[in-house]
Amino acid sequence: MNNVKKIAMFAAILIVLGVIGSVITFNFKEPTSVTQAEEIDKTDITAIEILSNNERVEIIPSNEQTIKVELSGKSNDKKDKFQVEEKGNTLSIETESRDFKLFDFDFFTKSLTLTVALPEKVYESLKVEIDNGSLEAEDLNITDINAATENGRIALKNIGADTVQVNSSNGKIELDHVKGEITGKTNNGKISLVTESLDRALELDTDNGAINIQTEKEPTNAIFDVRVDNGSIKIFGNSNWDTVVGDGDNIIKLTTNNGSIRVEK
Repeated sequence: MNNVKKIAMFAAILIVLGVIGSVITFNFKEPTSVTQAEEIDKTDITAIEILSNNERVEIIPSNEQTIKVELSGKSNDKKDKFQVEEKGNTLSIETESRDFKLFDFDFFTKSLTLTVALPEKVYESLKVEIDNGSLEAEDLNITDINAATENGRIALKNIGADTVQVNSSNGKIELDHVKGEITGKTNNGKISLVTESLDRALELDTDNGAINIQTEKEPTNAIFDVRVDNGSIKIFGNSNWDTVVGDGDNIIKLTTNNGSIRVEK
């Protein structure tokens, strides 16, 4: 009886492995080119919302008067597309695939980029949520920025803003000449900031990763609140730094559980 049970169990395992193998083979079909583009001719749009599944998201400035959205790349899913919806002064962009799959192996075959080109002006807000993909935005003026990824890098460059909040569960955060009060958090990843000045509120936090800041000027009015569990700290080359600079109106809070912290000029 025991031998019969063992044989039956072994046969069941082989069947399950065969089904999984068939599904994987089916999903690994040759990816095809995907291109979808849309123009939005509305000058009163002041807020942008983007919801993305598994795409690389790029947000860039444009000399045109219309907002242009394009999804391009390769995928094995013909249903890959995006939807655009206007809600008052807010433009909502969402990528989606409507097919249900018991096993989804699209991340092996997808290589899609969602590009959003915005006419040059000051926008009130930008909100981006990405499941599995990166975000790159540059040369934009947006009052309030809130961006989050589950698995992917966030890179902002030459951004004029009042407040910036960026969060990644798994991915590094790169901030290059981003103005405004900044809050950056990642569970697993390095955080880097290149800036002209540190005289502003700044909070950077990573569980596993280094924090590196390169500034053109040393702060004149700030408090350094810097903490490391496992790693080293150097503020302008010193392991013993001045906690309060000037009146200490701006709090610079830097925290990592596992990694080093460097602030350099």
